Amino acid sequence: MKMMIVDSSRLVSEKLRRYLELDNYFDEVFETDLINEAKTILQKEHVDVILFDIQLTENSGLELVPISRSLSYKPVLILFTNYKLPQYLNIYKQLSIDYCFDKSSELAELKLLIKKIAANLRDQSLTSLQHNFN
Repeated sequence: MKMMIVDSSRLVSEKLRRYLELDNYFDEVFETDLINEAKTILQKEHVDVILFDIQLTENSGLELVPISRSLSYKPVLILFTNYKLPQYLNIYKQLSIDYCFDKSSELAELKLLIKKIAANLRDQSLTSLQHNFN
């Protein structure tokens, strides 16, 4: 199982990787802050989970959505942002982003979801997971 973190801060990516214990759940964890690099990774690797922010170094993380949806498989998209505002939630849902978490207040919830996703990926069944937009 493989995961990719796309965040403008390498420090945030590294801390997330440690806090979420990603190396315990995933065989490989890719980190980048660039859409083009993320696209290249997605073309070469079967990435099961993409954890991304909206604000990136050069582009919007939302550009990952159509890129990921054009793949022959459907990675789980998790938006981890400071922009989980009520006026944006419906937009995220319309874009078919699977989950959205607030960086400042929902780290524990994200960690729990990562554990569930990893377990379900092992079982090859993501059907029991639900969106968290409610």
